[in-house]
Amino acid sequence: MMQLAQQTQAPAMEHVRRVSAYVFVSCAQPKRLARALRRLPGVIKADALLGASEAVLVVERHNFEALQSLLTEVQSTPGVRKISVKLAA
Repeated sequence: MMQLAQQTQAPAMEHVRRVSAYVFVSCAQPKRLARALRRLPGVIKADALLGASEAVLVVERHNFEALQSLLTEVQSTPGVRKISVKLAA
């Protein structure tokens, strides 16, 4: 019975589209913050931007609720002033 349940769930998961976004993070210490944010599950890439007090993240989650949860965690990270999110098409 357990195998049957697992088999019926697998095809449904194949059609789930992950949600990706670019997150621009205003902060005082972009390099330090990018290093810290790389550790969060769902953060694919985090880089400090030269000449700006910003870091940019590439994030990916399995749905919008999970993305919102990740964005809330990023926003509440010490040192983050504000974030701007752009969903990937």
